[in-house]
Amino acid sequence: MAKTMTITHLSHDIAQKKSFVSFVWADDPSKRLGLEVPYGTALEDIEAAAETAIADLVGELQAAERRLP
Repeated sequence: MAKTMTITHLSHDIAQKKSFVSFVWADDPSKRLGLEVPYGTALEDIEAAAETAIADLVGELQAAERRLP
């Protein structure tokens, strides 16, 4: 399991007023993750915004009910 995820992109959708950060796993470049961050996040703030987005995702996944179809 990778101990490093590299932040590869920060993009801003001006029309939708949304921003997204993209990650790639260091040990498996085919693994990617994209998460929404606060609109207009600046490059100097991206690490903190990315950490918050990951923590939010983890919380959402842990709280989600899992069931078979």
